[in-house]
Amino acid sequence: MMKRITLFMLAALFSATTFAQDLSLDQILKNYYETTGLDKMKDVETLTVHGKSVTMGQEFPFTMYKKRPDKFRLEVPIQGATMIQVYSDNSGWMVMPWTGTTDPKDMTADQLKGFKKETDFEGPLYNWKEKGNKVELMGKEDMEGSEVYVIKVTDTDNDITTYYMDAENFVVLKTKTKTTMRGQEVESETYFSNYQEQDGFVMAHSIEVKNNGQTGQSMELTEIIYNEPVDDKLFVKPAPAPKAEPAVEEKK
Repeated sequence: MMKRITLFMLAALFSATTFAQDLSLDQILKNYYETTGLDKMKDVETLTVHGKSVTMGQEFPFTMYKKRPDKFRLEVPIQGATMIQVYSDNSGWMVMPWTGTTDPKDMTADQLKGFKKETDFEGPLYNWKEKGNKVELMGKEDMEGSEVYVIKVTDTDNDITTYYMDAENFVVLKTKTKTTMRGQEVESETYFSNYQEQDGFVMAHSIEVKNNGQTGQSMELTEIIYNEPVDDKLFVKPAPAPKAEPAVEEKK
């Protein structure tokens, strides 16, 4: 009888200890903010990122600018020209040289929605209540040998992003996103690795985006600069190039 009671008590103690080791959502997010330096991000007014991207087997350098409160610019040199994507003040435009013109084109509503999210320096998990997001802790699971917390975020556009956060180091290893574009639900997975510390911030320097299990794009960040002056002119939509006047034939 004593043996049975002792085993029962040990089992109960083990269960209680295990339960105590499981963190609440608030505790997990607090550790995440502290690990990555998000609590200090409020002091960052601009962010300049240089890197390289591989898409469909082709490698391109890129430069990304962010400026508070809601400005974003991406530049990608392509075959002697530059692709540009800009979001600012609830509007956006882009230059796509491969279309045969360098005149800026307005973004679609779906594109605006995506780029607006890029202007959030801290991301949807930080101050999520104030941003109107819904955040749920879905539990724990194993991800390729690492124990991860699974956190589901539903934003104000009803897009869903599921975060897989390392339960030991409190950095995001993967996100799974469901969004609606042109009336169709689109899913993608993004993997984050090669975390590095700089100026009190910890950020992934290797990013891989997969669609239907296939890598669509991979990125390597080579330089991150905080609070470098960024001219507001970078976010102003340029006027279209003047059209050449048709030649007038001389009368004979």
